[in-house]
Amino acid sequence: MARAAAASQGLSWRQFRVMLRVIRKGEQHLDSTGMGLGDDVAEKRKGLWGRLGAGARKVAMGFLFLLLAAMFFMMGYMLGEAGVTPYLAFSLCVVCLVGLTVLTGLYQAVNILYFVRDLGYYLTLPVSATTVMWAKLVHFLGMSLLGDLIILPIGLGSLLAAGAAPGAWVAMALAFVLSAVAVNLALVIVCVPIMRFSRLAHDKDRFSRLFGGLIVVLALVIGVGSQFALQGDGLASLASGSGQLLSGGVPAVVMGILCPPSLLGRPVIEGDLPAALGGLLGMLACVAVYAVVLSAVARRWYFEGVQALQGAGGKRGRRVEGAELAQATRTRGAFAANLSRDWKTMVRVPVFFNQFVLSSLLMPLYFVVIMVVSGMVGVSQASDAGIEPMALLEMARSLTALLAFDSPALAWCAVGVLVFGLFLGFSAYSFTMGVSRDGEDFFFMRGLPMNWSAYLAAKFVAPFALSTVPMLVLIVVALVVLGVPAAPGAYLVGIYLGATVTLGLLSLGLGALFPRLAWDNEAQLVKGGGATLMVFAGLLVGVAVMALPALALLAGALWEVLAMPVALGLALAVFVAECAVLAWWVLGPCARSLSRRER
Repeated sequence: MARAAAASQGLSWRQFRVMLRVIRKGEQHLDSTGMGLGDDVAEKRKGLWGRLGAGARKVAMGFLFLLLAAMFFMMGYMLGEAGVTPYLAFSLCVVCLVGLTVLTGLYQAVNILYFVRDLGYYLTLPVSATTVMWAKLVHFLGMSLLGDLIILPIGLGSLLAAGAAPGAWVAMALAFVLSAVAVNLALVIVCVPIMRFSRLAHDKDRFSRLFGGLIVVLALVIGVGSQFALQGDGLASLASGSGQLLSGGVPAVVMGILCPPSLLGRPVIEGDLPAALGGLLGMLACVAVYAVVLSAVARRWYFEGVQALQGAGGKRGRRVEGAELAQATRTRGAFAANLSRDWKTMVRVPVFFNQFVLSSLLMPLYFVVIMVVSGMVGVSQASDAGIEPMALLEMARSLTALLAFDSPALAWCAVGVLVFGLFLGFSAYSFTMGVSRDGEDFFFMRGLPMNWSAYLAAKFVAPFALSTVPMLVLIVVALVVLGVPAAPGAYLVGIYLGATVTLGLLSLGLGALFPRLAWDNEAQLVKGGGATLMVFAGLLVGVAVMALPALALLAGALWEVLAMPVALGLALAVFVAECAVLAWWVLGPCARSLSRRER
């Protein structure tokens, strides 16, 4: 009865301020997606070194944010120089904003509004559902806006190219912020009924797996769609298409529902002062209407959804016996046992499945789709030019047939493979987090008679099989289709394997020397500032292991100080030496450091 009475109360500003402070300071989020959607709530270290580490991480994150903002600003400036108007650049910003919000925002909203450790405590407080929901929503909007603002420099760069007045900069910034608030409000309006009535949403594991699958599908759709959108004038055509998307028809209706302020962007960006003020007031009115609708929806269903989530029980156990029991308890070697354990952990834990399995499998699938789409576009263009598809393929094969060990073309192809391997440096994150995935369970294994070399070898095999083997199959198929001779093709495959093996070994060794074992839930490993920095650190690791082979190849192909066969052989020999040294380092010193690690 008390809970029902509290839920029927309206918004209390005093309670709102207190709840917002509590949520911002100490709330623990249970992000089950493993997609990096949320803040970093890892245990903070105390003392001078802890403060220095936290400060260095903030500085590094700020630098990355400014770097990305500068890149987007220059992109917008180049769009303006190419003739794209500020309104079209703003339309591109809004379309990207809505797309990213739809892609990742739903589960982020669910995480912040529902998946928190303190929900059981909130249920006992005499605080209205509307007050709690708005305190959590303001916290959610603040976190979302920080990420959304990274897109705004595209529009600001176009204003600089157009020589716009300072008032135009302020108007575009306000219009973008109101659009970001509106699309997030619309997302939560959809989220609240889903969490109230959907049984799937009450099972965090199933919901996060479904969400990860949706991300795969949507990312593929966006990637494939961009191949068509970037034909011709590239980003300029994409900006023009974004403007047409907001001009009318069904797409404009959809955008109007998801982000009503987007339909009022033209008078704000291109109109005079009265038109811009009228457009901003209209945007503000749209945000106010969505806020009223959300208050009504939350007052009716928010805490009912919270209570349904709290009451969701665990899964029923299953009795294991007979042959299945014998299979599960059979004797295995140290390497096989560790490999089986690590693989099952990555597959069964939704956080690890989405971050380390789905993301690894997405990359080759993405390249397959892109290759097919690019091939279809190339065949279509060739047909328009009067060239038969088979004739085009024969032209390509005639060029690849010239690849030989005395040809600079093979060295440049090997450099291209290294650049491709450097791009795959983002996947080194899976190796770096290998030991950290065990968390506190590591210290349980520390008390067992463990073979730590076999333990680290198993930590290498699982992510290597996920990230490298599918791409290797794709590369071999491409080499066969293009008719690359066997020996040069085998050399390119060897260069690719050398790059990926050395990258994985070095990343695994660094992760073993500096593991992150103090975490309360798995999501803390794959989200927040520390995880973001770890991903970008993979690129630095890639540069470190590929620098010497790349210099050897360039010494023959570019600077001509080495004979081509010598340069090609030296690059491969460097990779072999790096693999041998890194394997000894991982299985020796790194394994011994794990055997001596204490809490």
